[in-house]
Amino acid sequence: MNLLFFIYASLTLAIILCLTVSTHKTRSARHNPSPRDLYIRQITTLLAHDNDSGERIRARSARSRLALAEAIHLVVSHTYGNQTEELMALVERLRLDRFLMRRIRLCRGSRRAHLLLIMSALPTRHYSSQHFMRYANSSNSDIRNSALLAIMAINPISAIQTIASLQYELSPFDIARILTLLRRGVLPIAYEPLLGNDNRNLRMLGLAIVRTFGIEIAEKRLHNIILSESRHPIISETIYTLASLGRPLHHARIRQCLGQMSECDRRSLCRHLSREGYSLGAVKAIFSQTESRYAETLINSYKRALVRTSASQ
Repeated sequence: MNLLFFIYASLTLAIILCLTVSTHKTRSARHNPSPRDLYIRQITTLLAHDNDSGERIRARSARSRLALAEAIHLVVSHTYGNQTEELMALVERLRLDRFLMRRIRLCRGSRRAHLLLIMSALPTRHYSSQHFMRYANSSNSDIRNSALLAIMAINPISAIQTIASLQYELSPFDIARILTLLRRGVLPIAYEPLLGNDNRNLRMLGLAIVRTFGIEIAEKRLHNIILSESRHPIISETIYTLASLGRPLHHARIRQCLGQMSECDRRSLCRHLSREGYSLGAVKAIFSQTESRYAETLINSYKRALVRTSASQ
């Protein structure tokens, strides 16, 4: 009994200490924000049309310059339609772009990729897309993708030509990063030319745009891709895009493509359809009995989860 009491008391004390330390750190961070957090506040004030606040932002040391550059990247990445002129004036006054480019040349690996990513958010007059081409051909995929973002951010008008000229296939992560530029309003890219282009990367980007922004009027173009496309990854992505839009999938060509999928891929699609709210009847119309039974268990499990959630509210 004494041993159990001792163990209980020790665990209780440990939990109290952990909570106390965590609370102390939270309060400390609130009362003593990091330099980057302070810069974020200053930048948001600057972008709120307070032009005089830009002159009050200081960054003399290398550490403070890096913190400021990271703060600009964070703010720009989570906002739309930023005041580029104000940010460019700040970057030029403190020479942040030149500071980062020197660091990029000296660093390697993930550090270089991180700095290139920050550079993609900094407006600059001193550097063109040509300064980043050497990194766009790197064997390191992180460096390559970060350089691609910097190139497109600096020269958005040539974004489609830049992507079309790539000698490698963009990964889903690469495409997701490109979409961040669209959300920021940086890239003037329409989805229709991308879907109609035979280039694999451009077509996959077009599908991602339709899927991300729920562009239902693209349904006919998606069906045209399935009818004319021979590359299985693009066909599969197109079917997933139609499913994300909640469109019917009972067309003969789609059923033919599903029959050519592996069992693993068909089960993966079953899970996706179940999450997207497709009925069991809609699933049975395109899958065999094996996949239909698998989908039925998934759909019923979601229904049970909804019932439990409703009952608890």
